[in-house]
Amino acid sequence: MTLTEEQKERIRKNRERALRLKKERMERLAKEKEEADEKKRALNSLKGETLEATANKKQKLEVANKKQEEEEDVELEEFEVGASEWVTKSEAMKTYCLPLGTLAVCQVEEKPNPHHASWKPMKLYLRSQVRQKARTRWGGLEGLVEERNKRRQKQLDRDMAKAKSIFE
Repeated sequence: MTLTEEQKERIRKNRERALRLKKERMERLAKEKEEADEKKRALNSLKGETLEATANKKQKLEVANKKQEEEEDVELEEFEVGASEWVTKSEAMKTYCLPLGTLAVCQVEEKPNPHHASWKPMKLYLRSQVRQKARTRWGGLEGLVEERNKRRQKQLDRDMAKAKSIFE
């Protein structure tokens, strides 16, 4: 299947718009976080916190902001552009080729299961953290894509063997 030039251009424009919106959202969130931290520092200083402790917290905040900026420079795969910042447990395991042990150390948020209220809550993981863990584990984007393709090929081989045994 080939795409027309018009479709390619529309895809490019949509991708640029999504990246711009994401950048604006991240900047807004960073600004809100900075304001909240400033209020917290002011409250802590009123409580008699030492200047040294405040300086340490400020330094940690700067390191966290630098880390976030580095994450924004990360090359995204096509399916990640415009995707939610949260990823389900099963999607994290399948798409990012991560075992449960690695997901256990990632930031998680539980939400009620939308399929059935009485089922266990869904576990949603922060996509940027899952992406970073996967790329560290598999040696970068190329290693992750290679591992994903290797697993798909292995599944295809199993399915073909199963189908072959049915027709014999």
